[in-house]
Amino acid sequence: MKNWMFLNVTNHEKKLPYYIYGAGSLYDQEAVYRPQGCPWFQLNICRIGQGILDMNGKKVEIHEGDSLIIFPDVIHEYYPVGNKMIVSWIAFDGFQVRSMFKSIGIDVSGIYKLNNNEQIHEAIKETLEIQNRTITEQSYEGSRLVYSFLLTLMKNYSGHIDSGQGDCTMEKMKPAIDFMSRHLSEQITIEEIAESMKITPQHFCMIFKTAMNQRPFEYLNSLRINHSKHLLINNSEMQLKEVSQLSGYPNHSYFCQIFKKQERLTPADFRKLYKQDRKLDM
Repeated sequence: MKNWMFLNVTNHEKKLPYYIYGAGSLYDQEAVYRPQGCPWFQLNICRIGQGILDMNGKKVEIHEGDSLIIFPDVIHEYYPVGNKMIVSWIAFDGFQVRSMFKSIGIDVSGIYKLNNNEQIHEAIKETLEIQNRTITEQSYEGSRLVYSFLLTLMKNYSGHIDSGQGDCTMEKMKPAIDFMSRHLSEQITIEEIAESMKITPQHFCMIFKTAMNQRPFEYLNSLRINHSKHLLINNSEMQLKEVSQLSGYPNHSYFCQIFKKQERLTPADFRKLYKQDRKLDM
């Protein structure tokens, strides 16, 4: 199997939410100049060596471990400095890609840091296996692989090099998320959650919002409501006020308000719906 590939992209593939143009693993990068940009998204991880990115009238050094992400139609140039620059790269597009990048926190071209380059590298290598598929299989399998790759990217994204918001991956939030999960029924504060990460509440709120795309208590509410759904389903005789308290809501009315906002059903209606579904399954 070659360590790089380009696929024939038809109008059929261009109707998919994600599709792949090409990919390369441990590729010896040559100088690239695109005065018109290119019609797809691309990501290059510098594995060995270094280079220069020239974009928007600014030259930025590319070092080992850096990830270069370029959006469609952005004029750019990049080239090795010294002996060589070995990269892993992937080129892709689709009508959901831009919104996926936005949800990750990436909305401009530039050099970014990833928390675990090896996972990204392996995800790119996996896309190369599509070469062994038939032409008819490549489009759907390629769509799946691009989506899988973007999920891996989301998990390992650490922030733009110039943003000052490094270490903002979902994985980095694990101590805080674990703390919330252990104390769902208790009244906990931002200070207590931040202490689980050994950082200030202000810094915690900032990096949590960057990593999770929502504020800490919004996320805590989603955990609590999900917990309440399990209580409602598994304990059919439990009073709603008790469900509310065990889910961290001493105020029953507030619990019902939050539950309906998230689920578009009241807790009582949710329980009835589940019971009806279970009857239909019998």
